[in-house]
Amino acid sequence: MSSIRSPSTPSPIKRARAGPSIARLAFSPTRSPSSSLRRSNTNVSPKKQAPTCDFSTPRPFDYIPFSFGAEFEMIIRPKADKFPAAQLLSDDLPRDASSRRKLRDYSLTIRHLVADVLVRNGMPCYVYEPDDDEAPDYNKWHVVLDASLSRKHEMPDHFFPVEVVSPVIVADESWTKVIDKFWSVILEHFELRRDTTCGFHVHISTRRGNYTLEELRMMAKAVVFWEPATKRMTPWSRHDECLDFCKSNILADVPVNDVLRTDGPLRGLVTAYSNIDRCDRDAIIDYICPDKYRAWNFKPAKTGGSGSIEFRRPPGVVDAKKAKHWIAFAMTFVDMAIQFNPSALADHMAQVESLHTFSFWSVLRD
Repeated sequence: MSSIRSPSTPSPIKRARAGPSIARLAFSPTRSPSSSLRRSNTNVSPKKQAPTCDFSTPRPFDYIPFSFGAEFEMIIRPKADKFPAAQLLSDDLPRDASSRRKLRDYSLTIRHLVADVLVRNGMPCYVYEPDDDEAPDYNKWHVVLDASLSRKHEMPDHFFPVEVVSPVIVADESWTKVIDKFWSVILEHFELRRDTTCGFHVHISTRRGNYTLEELRMMAKAVVFWEPATKRMTPWSRHDECLDFCKSNILADVPVNDVLRTDGPLRGLVTAYSNIDRCDRDAIIDYICPDKYRAWNFKPAKTGGSGSIEFRRPPGVVDAKKAKHWIAFAMTFVDMAIQFNPSALADHMAQVESLHTFSFWSVLRD
């Protein structure tokens, strides 16, 4: 597997053209909404400019920096030169399912190997068993056998599934270094196999811990509005037709679908937003997220919960670059949802000739 290279520093001209990165938009507390989201190249012909509309809702940036937690589902095998003892155990494993106990024991051994190498590299970690009486310690990394992957514990080539859960990480200027270090350690000691059954989940919370009721309403509206677009950003293996672990928030079995189906995609949005505005905290969550197996899982944000919102659509990742991409996207989406009123955006959609040519960024230029 090729090593991860940090991108070379662009020239001043290229940097000016590129504009702010998605990661910087995610947690920069000093930007203004209008300047950070405006395209750097404003020299656009008036004939090509889209109609403008003010969607912003002025509000303080007291919710950032965000905090996040990441859940990495992986199919891994210890490298023989790093773990010679584990290689001996692997050679002794049956090549079929004749000894389920041996295979499960070896799977547990791999989880301990992951925890040990992280600890040795200054990243506190332990193996967490779902049957443990105590809740996981989210101040540390921990390794578990994910239920959605456990059926794959019998593999003839001795790759085994694990899930590594990060501690709560503050998304300040150093968060990318934490992700880089984690993947550097994993790739040094283990082989990874790409597998479509693997997913990557990101929990996002505000610096206050909980989202306010108004922020939750804004987030719920944004998820309903942008669900088709966020679905198209992910591979087929993460779509509703293939998987039941990250289903759409606007499917037929979700309450909000009733008005979207009966009133139509645009008029239904207005009705759905009106319903969201009348709901309390827990009712909003039930309205768009009846269970946790949704693309955007709002259940932890219920009264008495941890306060986060979980993005479950991303596919499994096998390097730091893709992990940082999806983490930054999730934070940026939440930031966009809190800052921009999708109700005004929905009204503006009625004036657009084609949904396929509509650009959210084009109407934010000015």
